[in-house]
Amino acid sequence: MRADEFGKVSHYRVRLFSMGTLRIATRTGDITIIGWDHPHVEIRARKVVRAGNAKEAERLYRRYQVRLQGVDREVRLETIYPPRRPWRPFRDESKLTVNFRIHMPYDAGLVLHVVDGDVTLRGLTGNQKILVNYGDVEDDLVSANIVRSLYAHTWLGTIQSDLNGTDGSGFRQKTVFWNPYGRQTVNIYVRMGGVFIYSGN
Repeated sequence: MRADEFGKVSHYRVRLFSMGTLRIATRTGDITIIGWDHPHVEIRARKVVRAGNAKEAERLYRRYQVRLQGVDREVRLETIYPPRRPWRPFRDESKLTVNFRIHMPYDAGLVLHVVDGDVTLRGLTGNQKILVNYGDVEDDLVSANIVRSLYAHTWLGTIQSDLNGTDGSGFRQKTVFWNPYGRQTVNIYVRMGGVFIYSGN
């Protein structure tokens, strides 16, 4: 059956204080997160579906929701999928992707879990905990001087880091960095994919 690609963009905005935490849980789609000097989170969510026509695309849009909850100290962003049926557990899931472009306070914390998608992080100085099942993570750190500890691991993939010159591929690759004078903690766990860490200036 022939299927075309349809896209629909939504925008969200919520207040998040400095030193608060943004928590994200999503299944399929790429995420770009950029730090800025404003006390709120701005989100651009683009749903992309493959469907035979616009009517079918609208049906899929309604079945998959973007949920944003919380304010000030903790904000939670997640994608909501319909319950899986035992006889067809993954029906329609491969037809939908939600790509996010997010601006958040640069010094807020980030906890992120993505099942299938690439993650790009820029300009963040808060603590990070990143979990990706399938995909690449690129973390452009502001400066090596503010990083207190970094641990990155991929079960199968590539790790490159200019914090300590790591460059390896294969099973169970990891890199570790420690700076007693820093303040930022970064933990990145990837099941299958790459981790690419750049240390700024």
